[in-house]
Amino acid sequence: MKRFLTLALAVASVGFIAVGTASAVDTYNNGDAANGIGSSRHNLGGLGEHITTAATTEICVFCHTPHHTNTADNLKPMWNRGTSAPASFTAYGTTLGGTSVASSDIGSTSLACLSCHDGVTTFDNIVNAPGKKGVVNGGSNLSWTFWDAAVPGVVSDFMTSSRLNIGLNLSNDHPVSIAYNADRAGLRATNTVISTINLTADLATSAATFDNGNMTKNLWAVKGYVSSTATIADLLRDSKVECSSCHDPHFNNKSWNEIDATYAGAGITDLDAESNGLFLRRVGGNSGSGLCRTCHNK
Repeated sequence: MKRFLTLALAVASVGFIAVGTASAVDTYNNGDAANGIGSSRHNLGGLGEHITTAATTEICVFCHTPHHTNTADNLKPMWNRGTSAPASFTAYGTTLGGTSVASSDIGSTSLACLSCHDGVTTFDNIVNAPGKKGVVNGGSNLSWTFWDAAVPGVVSDFMTSSRLNIGLNLSNDHPVSIAYNADRAGLRATNTVISTINLTADLATSAATFDNGNMTKNLWAVKGYVSSTATIADLLRDSKVECSSCHDPHFNNKSWNEIDATYAGAGITDLDAESNGLFLRRVGGNSGSGLCRTCHNK
């Protein structure tokens, strides 16, 4: 039995090493564009590669419009979707550090993300539809059909994946629309330059080369570009943590081999078979829990 366990652990270790050292990992440098939405799951248009509709080949229209934008709850920029009202959500409540967030506090930035990930609002709930298809204040379900490129048949036009459907109950997720208090939860000062944070000092020496050394750089995508000068304050919105503090919906972040390997051949739907690096802002994703440890000095 002991020899069996030893062999099993050895095999598991080899498997993990193989995942962590694969070469098909993109690296990003200071100034590189944080882009790639066309090939990502956020391209729902007919020229996309995952969940798509034949109703339009446009990409941006599913979130943005230059005219007749939805300005409810201070939504921006140029928001083109209907959203659930803040009161529809159950907020996180009070943290262990004593900071509280209520449903009425849910900010426009997180509401924008939740307008797809709330599990209620359809993908095609659009204010200003393409071409002459009309404008409906607050958004309207256009009844478009969506297809999965990998699985035959019609798929739902709202978020159903248990991983991607955040839902209306936010009390079991990392708090959003909550004040970033640097004196609590071991949070670093907001003026901390992110790339100067040493995330590898207390890890094995292999951390220095993991995923092409992305952990040692600790670069984050801010304002559309990978930055070596960004501070924690640049990740916040009105001094609050929002969904966008960790995620950039336009950044198909292919720098995190560890997570990509868990998605390949998922065999569920094509929506589940592509990680997009979880659209995380950090180059290298959450390898070594670097995403968490950037803000939390643990």
